[in-house]
Amino acid sequence: MTLSLDLDALLATITTTARAISGIRTAFDHDEWPDAPPGMFNQNQALHLTGFPEEGQGWRYEVRGIDLSEYEIEIPLYTVVISAAQVRRSRKWAAPYIDLYRTAFDTRASILGVGTGNTGSLLYAGGRVVRSIPDWEAYDTFYILRHSLQAHIKGSVDRG
Repeated sequence: MTLSLDLDALLATITTTARAISGIRTAFDHDEWPDAPPGMFNQNQALHLTGFPEEGQGWRYEVRGIDLSEYEIEIPLYTVVISAAQVRRSRKWAAPYIDLYRTAFDTRASILGVGTGNTGSLLYAGGRVVRSIPDWEAYDTFYILRHSLQAHIKGSVDRG
């Protein structure tokens, strides 16, 4: 078999994993985000959004030899914690999510089968606070954590 990548399956697996994180009320895949956050949030009731690889660092296809290649993909994840009206609580409510996401996407537990003829891994590359999501104005001013996952998927290729 040769290397193939099923990006939709990869993103769906990430969304399913995020859905199981403690404190996530609901999780949406990249193609089902709501136009606006549904309602106000309480502590431990955050909203997860799986992003699509973005411009720039989005994804790369690397030739690794005469019969091996690799995809390197940066996948953005967003945790919408609380509305701007409740910003005094935001830091306390957001703090646990960095460790919760890091644990959920621990590389030892995240070996992937996302296509045929390949294996890969996910690495939680960190998170930061943002006040908006590109191209989604309805989320502006919410207290949001932007997480980054690094996916490395490699497999054999036929260059014959």
